[in-house]
Amino acid sequence: MKNLFFFLGLLFALMGLGLFLHLQVNPVAKIFIIQSYCINTSLALAALLLLGWGINKKKSNLAVLYLVTVALKFCAYFLFFYPKFHWDGELNRQEFFIFFAPYSLGLLMEIIFLARRYK
Repeated sequence: MKNLFFFLGLLFALMGLGLFLHLQVNPVAKIFIIQSYCINTSLALAALLLLGWGINKKKSNLAVLYLVTVALKFCAYFLFFYPKFHWDGELNRQEFFIFFAPYSLGLLMEIIFLARRYK
């Protein structure tokens, strides 16, 4: 449990640093970037908690729990991000990184958490 709180603290610190740097690079889309980091942090938090619970209680179903977290992220992308990205009919590099930067930071934390806990 102590290990989980360490990873949650690390997740918030990493996402905060990523948000700060992202706002320095692209200050024009400030509101959308903040929304993106909030959504991706919430999804990563839910995934870490679900996977932390799964490691302790449901080791045989850990792959299913991971797929549930992936499905949640997939739904969030298509319900929130996809309509905004394709509002003008094209997806440019800045729009892509508004989603992908916080998503990759959260995914990195999940992978490190699983690798360290599931030895």
